[in-house]
Amino acid sequence: MNPQQLSGMIPPVVSPLTAEHRPDIDAVRRLAAHVVGGGATGVFVLGSCGEGPTLEPDVAAAITTAYVDAVAGAVPVLAGVGETSTERAVRAAVGLEQLGVEALVVMAPMYFDAETDGAVIRHVTAVAEATSLPLVVYNIPHLTHHPITPRALREIGAIDAVVALKESSGSWDVYAALAQTARAAGLRVFQGAEALIGRSLLAGADGAVPGIANVVPELATALVRAGLSGDAAQVGTLQARLDDVCTLYRSGFWLTSLKSALAELGITGDTAGTALPPLDPGGSDEVRRVLTTLGLLGTPA
Repeated sequence: MNPQQLSGMIPPVVSPLTAEHRPDIDAVRRLAAHVVGGGATGVFVLGSCGEGPTLEPDVAAAITTAYVDAVAGAVPVLAGVGETSTERAVRAAVGLEQLGVEALVVMAPMYFDAETDGAVIRHVTAVAEATSLPLVVYNIPHLTHHPITPRALREIGAIDAVVALKESSGSWDVYAALAQTARAAGLRVFQGAEALIGRSLLAGADGAVPGIANVVPELATALVRAGLSGDAAQVGTLQARLDDVCTLYRSGFWLTSLKSALAELGITGDTAGTALPPLDPGGSDEVRRVLTTLGLLGTPA
């Protein structure tokens, strides 16, 4: 894959599961068609939205293969590598390459609170040496507890395989510092926090990776395109609309709220990992109310 293909709106797709927590392949096909038809320029599987760090390995492999097959080369498929150790990350990366993905999105190692920069640099270096795929470095410190710092990114950015940064801290200051470092290293830059998409694009980001695009890919695509063209007025309007859809996340735990919305739309089921809290009846009602009010389900209230 040419790294220049990495731009635009790349949704971190959910992993559709049956009630028995097995891969729901038909739902994968529906969601892939939904986001690609909505303008996605790539599909990111096994990220946080895709429950990548928590799925059973055979389930993760089956869902990845299903997305690769469903997309059928229309856009690149990127796969997340989020593991507790470098050894597990290397094994996962090798397996994902064999499944036909076109890039890997590598999180920092999780669990042990080691000295951060050295741990991150060794981790990404080992994954790069184990696979021929391009790598996107993924900063999501509230989940990994290992922030990727500008110092670490400067070293990582010198690795030939590393082509881009996905920044999901949700902090503008953190994003701005890492984006500047990434640019200096020749890396492409993607914003993963929905509320900062418009601002990031107008400041020079190459695209966005918004979880809410599972629900509204056309809106997310329109926002990204407006930002890439520098249309600040349109960005403001579209960012406000996207923020309204993101109120879905307040219905309960954010991922089960997202899956509930997709179930209401008839795209996937609402099953998530067993440890994740399901929505209570009030939360489900709130998801339905938001979708209806925004004209995404039935007649607007």
